Amino acid sequence: MRDRRERVVGYAVSAHPEAVRGEVLGPDEEARQTVDMVPQLSRMVGRSLVVPVTPAVVREGAITRFASVDAVWLVATEALDDPVTRRAVDRLIGAGFHFALHGYPEGEPLPPSLAGSIIVLDAARTAPAALEGRIRSLTAAGLRPLVRGVDDRVTRQRVLAAGVPMIAGRQLTRGAAVAPDRTTEDSILRAITMLAAFSDGRPPDAAFDAFVRDDPHVAASLLKAMASAALGVRGPRSVSHALTMLGRDAIIERLVAVTARLIGEAAQDQELGFAALRRARLCERIGTALDTAPHPRARVVAGLLSTLEFALASPAPVLAQRMALPPQLRDVLDGRAQPLGQLLDVVDAMEYGWWDDMTARCQRLSIRPRVVADAWLDSWKMARDELGLARPDFT
Repeated sequence: MRDRRERVVGYAVSAHPEAVRGEVLGPDEEARQTVDMVPQLSRMVGRSLVVPVTPAVVREGAITRFASVDAVWLVATEALDDPVTRRAVDRLIGAGFHFALHGYPEGEPLPPSLAGSIIVLDAARTAPAALEGRIRSLTAAGLRPLVRGVDDRVTRQRVLAAGVPMIAGRQLTRGAAVAPDRTTEDSILRAITMLAAFSDGRPPDAAFDAFVRDDPHVAASLLKAMASAALGVRGPRSVSHALTMLGRDAIIERLVAVTARLIGEAAQDQELGFAALRRARLCERIGTALDTAPHPRARVVAGLLSTLEFALASPAPVLAQRMALPPQLRDVLDGRAQPLGQLLDVVDAMEYGWWDDMTARCQRLSIRPRVVADAWLDSWKMARDELGLARPDFT
């Protein structure tokens, strides 16, 4: 979920479908399983969560053990038509819990306790004119509409113009108001070109040494990252010293996280750098399931490439022309017809909760959806550890 300035303010939780879970559950049991994962998810993402729950889960008090978790509990608006559910929501709000409603309130007036609450609207299920009118009506009433399913730039522009404070949907190219840092951008493209040059597993050579030593952004970021790592009493004094201490293979591995951090800096959005590394590690893990698995370095570079157009506000095919990439990595940016590109299609489906698409895309690569789901959780943890993201603001 992003605010009007395109900063991430939270994450919407979506339950895995039957094809991913491997078991059939009713709505209430599915909601209970989701609720049980909330503490783990909260620690993992470091942001507010919007968690869907059913009226039965609310009435039975299943969420009361999560009073200290930064979560907003999402219930269907029509659920408040039931007096018992309405009283349960009122009671929990009085105890300090936060609720959001899914659906435009068209029946009885909302209880005073829900003043200022989030109201979730679906862009795909509402006509554009009606959606804009509902946004304005809710805003005027002191409520906070959140429009989800904002998966294209036209819809984003329309709902922002109507005054919506928050949107949710697929990652889109940055708005014109957010200008990327062009000097950092050049370092990112050179870093990815260098990683791609050794993506077939060849050992780094003297050209790699010269790059990490001479590029000012990369050199500074490498030294900063290694100074905070457990390298003894003193970290390396220079990149040349680091190459001597750790070796080229260790430095090229650290360059992955450094490049991801630079992506966030260029976009002025550290969350995007986190997403870049998260995707890189996810591709690295699930790419082993491909029939002819590319080298781990190639899989990592594919994940980094998948975020570039969003961070640098430039179309992917244009970015592909600015870097020397082998064919399988160029395809990630332009076409996605080869296995690595198709792997990124699976990652997109997992990230955005496109469950119907995910099943079909996994079948195309003969990967079990459960494998992707498990690797996705692991990739979040790995990326947070590598970037040292211990605080909610990700700084």
